Amino acid sequence: MERIGIFLSILCAVHCMAMPLFLIFAPILLASFAYTSFMEWFLVLSSFGLAAVLLYVDFKKHQKILPLILLFAAITIKAIEFLININSLEWVFGILLGVTIGLAYWVNYRHKSTCTCKIISQPKV
Repeated sequence: MERIGIFLSILCAVHCMAMPLFLIFAPILLASFAYTSFMEWFLVLSSFGLAAVLLYVDFKKHQKILPLILLFAAITIKAIEFLININSLEWVFGILLGVTIGLAYWVNYRHKSTCTCKIISQPKV
């Protein structure tokens, strides 16, 4: 599930970085599908939803809050973008959003990989 979350975050960041290039080379594609508000909200909400579930479950197990703080920062970034609604800055917010959620997953993965709670103590002989 975490790999899917990281993939969605990276896909979101690539989508936002590639849009200026696609705008030059494929305006018909952009107008019809790739740069619609549906695609943007689908990527954002699926990424937020998956991140919220995975990071909260891991928080309950490991009690490490930083991934949830980064998720909240990503949600705040999206809220600021929505509120100011400046089209020329959408790509900046998109990159920040993708990187922040990706960072939350990475920090969470680091916590999980160093956690000793998975290790079952062996009985002493």
